[in-house]
Amino acid sequence: MGIILAKTAGFCFGVKRAVDKVYAQAGNGNVYTFGPIIHNEEVVKDLEKKGVRVINDADELSGLEKGTIIIRSHGVAKNVYDAINKSGFEIIDATCPFVLKIHRIVEQKARKAVRL
Repeated sequence: MGIILAKTAGFCFGVKRAVDKVYAQAGNGNVYTFGPIIHNEEVVKDLEKKGVRVINDADELSGLEKGTIIIRSHGVAKNVYDAINKSGFEIIDATCPFVLKIHRIVEQKARKAVRL
């Protein structure tokens, strides 16, 4: 019996892009991801072995050594970006472009008081 592998097996474009960004930074000083970069425990554990640490709350920022924070593929709220910027960390935004588009639409609708 043979195994047929789908052409599209593996990570989607946004996830692959995010994972690649973290691997490119791993080992370059203090590297953190805000939330797990993707919902894949094996990848997250491999990145941790390479020195990448996951943080899950902006309150953790004050206890960290300065470095780079990579925003996960699913994005984060604006207040998280603001907290990171105020804390003096370098930010690499690995949010999927399709997710960013949705965030922008929601923000525009919210400004116009459109109920979603």
